[in-house]
Amino acid sequence: MIQSKVDSRFLGTIQDTFHGLPPMPDEVRTFFMVLSAVVLVLLFAYWLRKYGVKKFLSVLLKKTPWGVDAEEGEGKPEKGSARVSRNAAPGNGVWKVTSDEDILNKLVMSRAQVDVLVERSGQRSLAAVVNAAGVESLDVVVTFKDLVSEDLLAPGAQVKCIFPEMMRDKKKVNAFVGQVKSKSEEKGMVITRRSSFGFIKRRVFARRKVADQRYIKVKIWRLEAEDYDVDYILDSSEPDVLIDNRKFKTPNPSAEQVLDISKGGIALTAVVREGGNAISRNDKVILCMLIYQPKRQTFQPHLIYAEVRAAKAMGRGMTRLSFQFLRSLKIPPRKRSSLFKGQAVMAMSLAHPEHEN
Repeated sequence: MIQSKVDSRFLGTIQDTFHGLPPMPDEVRTFFMVLSAVVLVLLFAYWLRKYGVKKFLSVLLKKTPWGVDAEEGEGKPEKGSARVSRNAAPGNGVWKVTSDEDILNKLVMSRAQVDVLVERSGQRSLAAVVNAAGVESLDVVVTFKDLVSEDLLAPGAQVKCIFPEMMRDKKKVNAFVGQVKSKSEEKGMVITRRSSFGFIKRRVFARRKVADQRYIKVKIWRLEAEDYDVDYILDSSEPDVLIDNRKFKTPNPSAEQVLDISKGGIALTAVVREGGNAISRNDKVILCMLIYQPKRQTFQPHLIYAEVRAAKAMGRGMTRLSFQFLRSLKIPPRKRSSLFKGQAVMAMSLAHPEHEN
């Protein structure tokens, strides 16, 4: 009984001591609350910086009862759904694939852009830009993104399909050869694969910029029909486009000029003359071109039958035009030295620049 009274008195004294502490002021309580919040924010920021948002969320999700892995996706795909190889690199990088199935799955799931090309006149022509939409055995179903030349894509046409590069067994693959199986009015086409996947260079001919615009002259006539008369065109018709820079040397976005040229075509910016024929994609043209030959100190004439592959308005009446050369034409002998006014004088000025005023 005595011991019980002692313990009771002792505990009562301790309890009275705690109750005797003064209440915490509101300012102090607010300070500690703000300090705690700042510490929590700093800790959260530290974790995000150390592990990154994706890794932090992945670790956090792994702690859930479902065990979701943010890097591997949400469970297994449904039966019949396309699956992309885990070796494939996301984003704009080169995808790593291990089989034909991997390549096709990647094309379809990413709706990859595919250039469809047709051989004609000994070189490739871009017939359409499409998006991969599905696969049925050896058939690849595509939808049109830009139909360049519909007449080149008749059923049975042989095509080369070039898509974004992938890596397979340390080798690049970006193409296959196929045949147009069918084409619908609803902007769809089926291409049957006729080869394994391989690599094809996108550009056959290297493009060269024109550094000095005085070195090249161009005249262009749009053709109304296939039965054209070269002599009549050169003698009696004004060109629809004329680029003949006498003093212009360096590139100037506001001036008509030849942008680049290759063995297969030419690109330029120009203004169609007043009253001339407007030039559109797929139009056939006669293209007369003079190229200065420094070794000979003279201009070399060329007359070419070509097709417009692109025509884009640039404002201020300017149009960017791209042409594919289809075949060379014979120049009438009497026209070789008079295709452009002052042809001999221009050659002499370029050969002897010190004589220029």
